[in-house]
Amino acid sequence: MVNEFKIGQKGFTLIEILAVMVILFVMLSMVLPISFDMVGRYKAALRAQEVMLYVSGLRRDSFLYSERHLLKSAGNALTVDGKAIPFDDAQIAVAEPIYFYSNGTTSSGRIEITVDDEHYLLNVRAPFGSLDLEPLEETA
Repeated sequence: MVNEFKIGQKGFTLIEILAVMVILFVMLSMVLPISFDMVGRYKAALRAQEVMLYVSGLRRDSFLYSERHLLKSAGNALTVDGKAIPFDDAQIAVAEPIYFYSNGTTSSGRIEITVDDEHYLLNVRAPFGSLDLEPLEETA
């Protein structure tokens, strides 16, 4: 008497379950690529923020320890006082040299950061070195 089916038994048929699975797979095939793209952009923004935090640390050190620093770029890498600073997967271009003076002030400048085809602009504003990180929009 085990596993006897009654004529009026309720449940899902195999066709109904397969139809639901097909609908779920179609929805996932549309959502997953968008999600992966969002995660990629998020990781690129984190890399750009790492550069901003490093520059912010230089600004702090120049004020606290009366140090002078010169920011440039060479070969898609950031250089500080002639020494290359590596950042994973980030290409950095400094348009004009940026000076951090020993009294805590800075010169103005722009740092362009590219990570995985995402472009960011880090603005350093004189005299106190305020930092603004913004994504660069692609112009077609």
